Amino acid sequence: MNATTDGPLTVLSTTSDRSKSAGMTRGSRGSRILRSLLRAACGTVASVAVLAALGAVYETVAGSTDASIYPPAGRLVDVGGYRMHLDCRGKGSPTVVMDAGLGGSSLDWTLVQADAASTTRVCSYDRAGMGWSDASPLPRTPGHIADELHTLLNNAGVHGPYVLVGHSLAGKNIRMFASTYPDEVAGMVLVDARSEYVDALTPKAEADAFRAALEMQGILYGLARHLGVARALGASLVGAPLVPPAVATEMALLQTRSAAIDETTKEGLARSADDPALTGFSLGSIPLVVIAAGASTAGIPNWANAQNELVALSTQGKLVVAEQSGHAVQLEDPGVVLDAIDDVVSMVRADH
Repeated sequence: MNATTDGPLTVLSTTSDRSKSAGMTRGSRGSRILRSLLRAACGTVASVAVLAALGAVYETVAGSTDASIYPPAGRLVDVGGYRMHLDCRGKGSPTVVMDAGLGGSSLDWTLVQADAASTTRVCSYDRAGMGWSDASPLPRTPGHIADELHTLLNNAGVHGPYVLVGHSLAGKNIRMFASTYPDEVAGMVLVDARSEYVDALTPKAEADAFRAALEMQGILYGLARHLGVARALGASLVGAPLVPPAVATEMALLQTRSAAIDETTKEGLARSADDPALTGFSLGSIPLVVIAAGASTAGIPNWANAQNELVALSTQGKLVVAEQSGHAVQLEDPGVVLDAIDDVVSMVRADH
């Protein structure tokens, strides 16, 4: 009995010790793995922190010379307590005035302005808060933007008649200009322009997603600028291979200024504010060329129909499809935009 009893007890005791030993071994191995993972994580965090700090220092040092390295190509004009940038080149009438799309600046017309200015006067400008222009206290609706442009041109002594050229969302800006100052507009070119026709058919979920994406873009642009990424990788971030790398970097730096980020967000959120005023407004018989990007007509619902609706705004409306281009036609296929401007300018001169 005792021996039998002692036997099992001995065996149980031996088994328990082995379990404890195995458990301790597994526990030790697990602890080592955990410590290794923690060290790796800490090392990664430390590396990221160091890179972020170096990027911030790089941006601070390099940014201190931006004013001398990247001066405005044109002049700064007071428009009522704040200044806006206007770059006019060439001579002749009518005067072509170009407005960039959402988030863009006067540099968006780099591949167009010089050639267009060989036959007439051509002006590009920066909306308030964009490019070299100061921020504005006014709401960022197409109507207010059109009024600011009118004040800018008047204060700068640049008088009509105007041929207005607008890319993307700026198509609404220049149409509001034509609505408010019809006697000063002689022609128009809409470059893959957004319209109220598309807005009216945009589902709420898609509009909400756009709002969220716009706000997230602002956060990412701010980080890219603060950490020096926009400066270091600017040319590749812009994604416009026809644009010289130095100019593309300058475009990225202008687009990631804090004022530009704020302006872009505000303009994007107010993009439909004046749709009721635009709906049904006719351009009469002024020469009009509507350029539709092939990628947009193929990939965006209702875009092709909307471009045809824009053509119908004038009895002299004409549609041109840039088959091989993405949305930024002026940067991807500038010849199409140049031809359109030349056509409208020629028609305006023939009419006068």
